[in-house]
Amino acid sequence: FPYTTLFRSCMAGWPSLVQQAVPEYGLLACMVLLLMALRRMLRSRQRPRDLNAIAGLGFVGITLGLASGSGLVPQLAATLSATLLGVLAVREVVRGIGNRLSRAVTFCTALPFAALVAIGLAHLGELLLQPGWDAHFLGDELPTPARAALWFVVTASITLSLIALMIWRLITRIQHLTYRDPLTGALNRRAFEQALNEAQAQLLRGRGFALAMIDIDHFKRINDQHGHAAGDAALQHCVRIWQAALREVDCLGRLGGDEFCALLPLGGPADIASAASVAERLRSSLAAQPLRWKGVELPLSASFGVALPVAGDAHGEIGLARADAELYRAKAEGRNR
Repeated sequence: FPYTTLFRSCMAGWPSLVQQAVPEYGLLACMVLLLMALRRMLRSRQRPRDLNAIAGLGFVGITLGLASGSGLVPQLAATLSATLLGVLAVREVVRGIGNRLSRAVTFCTALPFAALVAIGLAHLGELLLQPGWDAHFLGDELPTPARAALWFVVTASITLSLIALMIWRLITRIQHLTYRDPLTGALNRRAFEQALNEAQAQLLRGRGFALAMIDIDHFKRINDQHGHAAGDAALQHCVRIWQAALREVDCLGRLGGDEFCALLPLGGPADIASAASVAERLRSSLAAQPLRWKGVELPLSASFGVALPVAGDAHGEIGLARADAELYRAKAEGRNR
C-alpha cells in the first residue's frame, strides 16, 4: 500500500489531484487484476459479483474523496477496498487448493496474501488513529528502510505464490491429459486399471469395493442415424450425468467405445446392495435426462452389471469378468436395468 509514495515521487511536477488519484486508482486496479488472475489459475466458479461490488464501491469512494478535496477519504477507500480484495484472495487460495494439497502447502501459499491483508489493516489504523498521517503520506518522503524491506518481502512472496500456483496448474493439466479420456473427462483405461489395482491391494485390508460395468444402449444406432458428432455428444452427456450422481470416492473410467466402468468403494467387503443402489441412481438419472442435439431430443439409457471383486486377484480381472457377465445379463433381459 505505501508504494503510493513511490508513485508520487515519479510524478513530481504533475497536478496535485493527479498525483493523488493515480496511486489510489492504481492500487485498486492492481488488486482487482490480482484477484482475477488467482481465480483464473484456480479455475474458480465464484461469480464476480463480490469483486465487482468491492471494486465499484472503492472506485466511487476514491472519486467522491477526490471531488471533495479530502486527502484522507481516497486513501481510506482505496486501502479498505484493497484489503477486502486481499481477504477474497486468501479465500480463493484456501478453497482452490485446500482439498488438493497439504495444509502446510496451502498455508505457505496463502500466507503472502494474508500478510497483504495485515498490512492493509495496519495502514487503515494509521490513517484513522494517527492525526495528520494522511498528509504525511501525501508528501514526497520516502519510506523507511524497514518498511521498504517489508514491502519487498511481501511482493516477492506474492510473486512466488503466483508462480507456484502456475506450476501446480500446469502439473494438474499434464496429469489430466495423462490420466483422463480426452473426449469425456472420465479416467482412461490405463488410469482406471491403476485405480483398480490399488483397490485390490486395499481389499486385503478389509476395504471393500464393487465394480459396475456400464454400456450405453443402442449406441451404434445414434452414430448411424445422427452421425459421430452426435455420438460424441452422447458420450459426454452420459459422463456428465454420471459424474454428478457419483460420490467423491467413486471412480468412473472409460474402457473403450461406449463401455464404462465405475469403481465403488463400500462400507463393508460384501455390501453389494449399496453398490447396486448407486448403479440404479446412475441408470435413472440418465433415463430422466435425454440429450438435446440440434433441436432433436435423443432419449438415452444404459445397462449396468454390478459385481464384487475377489481377494488375491491382483489386477481385478475376475471382478471385471463378473461385472461384465452381469452387464450382458441386463442387456439380455431388456436393457436399461
